[in-house]
Amino acid sequence: MTKYARYEAHGEIAYGIVEGEQVTQITAAPYEDYEVTDHAHSLDEVKILAPVVPNKVVAIGLNYRSHLGGREGPKVPEPFFKTTSSVIGTGENVIIPKDAITEGVSVQPEAELSLVIGKTAKHVSKEDALGYILGYTCGNDMSARDWQANDLQWWRAKSSDTFTPLGPYIVTDLDPSALRLIGRINGKVVQEQVTSDLLHDVPTIMEFVTRVMTLNPGDVVMTGTPGRPDNVKEGDVMEVEIAEIGTLSNPVVNES
Repeated sequence: MTKYARYEAHGEIAYGIVEGEQVTQITAAPYEDYEVTDHAHSLDEVKILAPVVPNKVVAIGLNYRSHLGGREGPKVPEPFFKTTSSVIGTGENVIIPKDAITEGVSVQPEAELSLVIGKTAKHVSKEDALGYILGYTCGNDMSARDWQANDLQWWRAKSSDTFTPLGPYIVTDLDPSALRLIGRINGKVVQEQVTSDLLHDVPTIMEFVTRVMTLNPGDVVMTGTPGRPDNVKEGDVMEVEIAEIGTLSNPVVNES
């Protein structure tokens, strides 16, 4: 198991390997050939950034049995896109857009296990799927519900600026079917489920998506959210925790 971070130190952005409370710089992104340097920092000396800069973010809808609320689930994974411009890291503000505030739009976080692709994936079989994944991170699929329900497309409901928090780290060699996913608002648990509750598991998602779309190294796949998320407002703090990975934490502010 290896834990990777993307971080800023002394004005420089780098990737590194996290061990304990220290991060040691590597010479390239973790999905590329890299060497480990002798340049290390204490974690409290650096700013942890979004763990990857993806070319695309593919998210899967209605993919936990506990999220369906008795509805029949989709027969196949149901992907949609979130823009890369909406990606932020742990500690950064999630900003509720002015229009959402004016229109009284309900905004909710969605705690999600997210995959970081490690090598080019096309026509991947379920049996081989996990070999194309570099590792796993926490994701928060922020959702403006009224826009999601009433717009023709989910472009602003899911991809308003700051609506895709990811992090804090990428961790390799985890079993994606046996992770406990927890979502909190102001310290209160509002979502909690084991990833074995996924309607379509990670290998199925990988096989389905790569039938028609190439996933490139650094791309992110968000696998769905469990239960019933709750609303957030300015001043709230949201957390997504997977113990093996860490806690993704983001405050909520209104666009000024």
